[in-house]
This record gives sequence, structure tokens and C-alpha cells, in this order.
Amino acid sequence: MLMQRIIRLVDHLRLFGVGLVSDPTDIVFCLALALLPAGGTVFGFSMMYWSPISPVLFVLHVLLNVRFVPRVFSRYGAIMLYPAALIVVSVYGWASIGFHVHTAFQTLVALLSGISCLISLDIAFRLKQLDWAYAIRLVVIAYWVSFGIGVLEFLAVHGHAPAITWIARRILKRNYVPNHVQFLFAEPSYVGMHVFGVLMPLYWFTKRRQVAILTLSYAFGAAAMGVGVRILIDTVVALLLWLVVAVNFHRLRNIVITIAGLGVIGIGGSAVMLRNPRVESLLTNSPVNGDFSALARLFRALAPAEAWKTDWAHFLFGFGIGNLKDAIARGYGAAVQALTAMGGKPQSNEEIRLLSNPPGDHYIFTMSAYVDAISEFGILMCLVGAVLLFMHITRNGAWNKMTVCWVVLLAYLYIQFEGYAFYALWLFIWVVGTRVYGQKRDSGKQLSAS
Repeated sequence: MLMQRIIRLVDHLRLFGVGLVSDPTDIVFCLALALLPAGGTVFGFSMMYWSPISPVLFVLHVLLNVRFVPRVFSRYGAIMLYPAALIVVSVYGWASIGFHVHTAFQTLVALLSGISCLISLDIAFRLKQLDWAYAIRLVVIAYWVSFGIGVLEFLAVHGHAPAITWIARRILKRNYVPNHVQFLFAEPSYVGMHVFGVLMPLYWFTKRRQVAILTLSYAFGAAAMGVGVRILIDTVVALLLWLVVAVNFHRLRNIVITIAGLGVIGIGGSAVMLRNPRVESLLTNSPVNGDFSALARLFRALAPAEAWKTDWAHFLFGFGIGNLKDAIARGYGAAVQALTAMGGKPQSNEEIRLLSNPPGDHYIFTMSAYVDAISEFGILMCLVGAVLLFMHITRNGAWNKMTVCWVVLLAYLYIQFEGYAFYALWLFIWVVGTRVYGQKRDSGKQLSAS
């Protein structure tokens, strides 16, 4: 009886979204796409500083379609084996420092679900030939819904909306309402990761106008609602790169227009940021004295870096998967001294004080993918990962202006985001691997399964 209901549901989806679902397992994939913006709810899996739902669904979708994995491996084999190499290298850190079951499990799940995102996309669109146009619509609707939730949160921040505040407290794992708008994200500053790490590249690849409208609306809407300083900086950086991608530099007129546009974006963005109270404080008092949050974030990145300086073996080969807490602990004292020498007062910062004796594993994070990766995997494996990525681009003949801008954008965004499972990197890897990268595709066109 249950299977019959599922089959009827599949038929219904085929009627209204031809090609979006080819069998019942693809319903899981559709749910993963629909829940992409839900990165900070109590229903998600805790992965460092965010709690998404979609990565777990990508894993489930892959398990339900495991028969396709060998065909995916033939195209992405080296990248799929990379996490296994990280585990092998981590043996050194585990043997010399220790093995923390909980944090190691979190990191391993993050790596597994990140790879599963790549595999799931390839299974759905290249091998099963699902229609990407319907998937785009689903993603657009999902992010518009999350934007609408942000508008409701804005009402709670600036007005009397106790019902919205009550719901937010029970749904969001790290609730900032009614003080800040955060949409459905784990942190207000993560808006740029979704808007410019997922939506804007999605527009670059598909050329769908509704994606461009959503991207710009989300970015400027978030900035207007005062989500935070980072969305202002992210928007300026992303718009500069968008302009470079969009303009044909073979004409002198376009070059002049681009230079003028870069100037307008730069000056306009700077003017907006300089009027922000937090930016004014940071410029007036320096990063170590101008903002409580900025000092704490700086410390979280600095502490592991101080540990690298005194332990070259673990800097090269990593402290081991799940051993980020050990890197922070070993560099804690040196980081306090360094910031104090710079005129800061780290010991008066409650967040930094708690980090000396963390109340739980949930408190161990750096908010930087680079600091996390070097600490856990070592600088050598990080360089190997970069080489694999560049080889992947070269092998698929995807080097062009858009690729360079996309890589620069990703490199920038992950400076302040540490989610190994986040979709931005894996979307890029998959798009490059489609081998039709950079071409404008009509709504009815599908990827080759070759």
C-alpha cells in the first residue's frame, strides 16, 4: 500500500514536473534541493558551526542509487578517493595526539556528505538525465521562501512580533532573532555563502533570469535589512567578479565601461560600509579592539596558527581528523600573548575565555575552512587537494574567464566558512565535470551520460 502511494506521488510529480523524478528515490533528491537554505535548524545534523539537512539527504540519495556510483567514479575518481587519503594521513595525528570520537565523526560525516553532494548531482542530472530546469525552479522557490522568512524575522527585529520570535527560538539552533535577521541559516554572516556560493554561480552556469533576480534581491535585501557587515563586503566582491564575467573584453568600449563599473561598485560599496557602525568601530579602534565578534573570530583562527609555528610535523601532516580542539588548545596561550601585544584585550572577551575550557565540542570551531583543513589534514594534503582541483579543471578543458572568477569567489568565501559539506565547492566540481561548462543551455537540453 505504501509503495503504491509513493508510485502515485511519483506519477503526480511527472505530470507537473516532467523529468524531475524518474523513480521514488529521486524524491529524496528533490527534498535535498528544497532544503538547501535550511542550514541552521534544530532538525539538521550538527557540522561544526552549522546544522544542515540537505547533506544527509544527498548521502541517502547516493545509497539508494549505489548502482550508479561506479559510473560516477570513472569521472570523479581522484576526488572521491581524496577523503580516504585524509583518513590515512590522520593516523599520524591520532597516534601522536589522540582520537576524539565525536569530533572525528562530525568531520568524517561532513566529508562523506560533501562527496555525496557531488555524486548525487551527477547521478541525477548526467546519469538519470533529470531535467535541470525543474530543479532550478525548485531551488529558486526554496530560497524565495527562506527570504520571506527573513522578512518576517526583520519584522520581529524592528517591531513587535512575539509569535515570530517564539517560532524562531524553537526552530533555529543558534537563534539570533529578534536581534538579527538570519533567514534559515546558522549564522547571519552565512548569507553570502548561499547567495554567492550557490545562487550566483548557478546563474553563471544556466543563464536563467529568475536566478539572477533572486540573487540580486537576496543580496541587496539582506544588506538593507542590516544582516551584518560580511554581506556588504561579500556583495561588493561578488558584483566585481560578476561584472568581469559578464563583460566581453574584446571591445575597448566594454573595457571602459567595466573600469567605470568597478569604480562605481567599489566607491558605492565603500560608502555604504563606512556608514556601518561596526565598520566605523573597526576602522577607528582596529580589529583587536573595535568589535567583540571580530576579536573572537581572529583569535579562533590565530590559536591553531600559533600551534603550527611550534609543531612543524603536525603542520605538515595535520593534527588528525577531529583534533581541531588540540590545535586550538596548544596555540591558545601564544594567541593571547600575540593579541595582547597588538593592543587587544582577549582575556576580557567572554567567548575567548570560554575557549580555554570549552563547554562542549559544539564550541570548537574557527569559521575558516583553511584553518580547519590545515589543522586537521596538514598543509601537504591541502596542497594535494588544490592540485587535484586544478587538474580536474584542466582535464575537462574548463579554464576560462568564468572559471577563474568562480575559483577566486570560492577561495574568498571559504575564508570565513568551514563547512566541508557545503554545496558551493561540490557544485563547482560537478559543473566542471559536466564537460559542457560555460555553454548556455536551453531549458530542454540535458547532460550527456557519456
